[in-house]
Amino acid sequence: MQLIFIYGDPGTGKLTVARELQKLTGLRLFHNHLTVDLASSLFGFDNPDYFDYVRSLRLEAFERSTKANISLIFTFWYSSISQPSVEKYQYAIESNGGQVLFVRLHCRPEILEQRVVSASRQNWKISSIADLRAALENTGDVIPGTHLEIENSDLSPEVVAEMIVAKLELQRS
Repeated sequence: MQLIFIYGDPGTGKLTVARELQKLTGLRLFHNHLTVDLASSLFGFDNPDYFDYVRSLRLEAFERSTKANISLIFTFWYSSISQPSVEKYQYAIESNGGQVLFVRLHCRPEILEQRVVSASRQNWKISSIADLRAALENTGDVIPGTHLEIENSDLSPEVVAEMIVAKLELQRS
């Protein structure tokens, strides 16, 4: 089992690239907003139970998919408080015989600003320049052990997905 763990700041195109990667590989997509939306519908973002529930949903999904040998593409906004969660996710997969392949997407700040105000992001939590700037104050650096970093300011999602397939030597569907 492999987990292709695509991470980066809000607006870097994680979900868009992940969808393209899914088309190329046939891997299942377990994107960040699946757990975020469920937890926020029950608890709201300001409730302390929100983060615990998000983490527990992801851990269970990773453990079950690893045991069932179902490879996944996962998207994640890596912030300064995320490292303990990332370590737990990685342990849940690797302790059950799976492999985590970290892919970091990043782009120029002016590109991030253009992307977060686009119509496609208006249903997300970070959909304004002010929201983005506040979020970037907590942005993490690079996850230790990252396998691939792609600066995608001037690249299409299709090209980025092709780069991931090639560099990580993923099988095409």
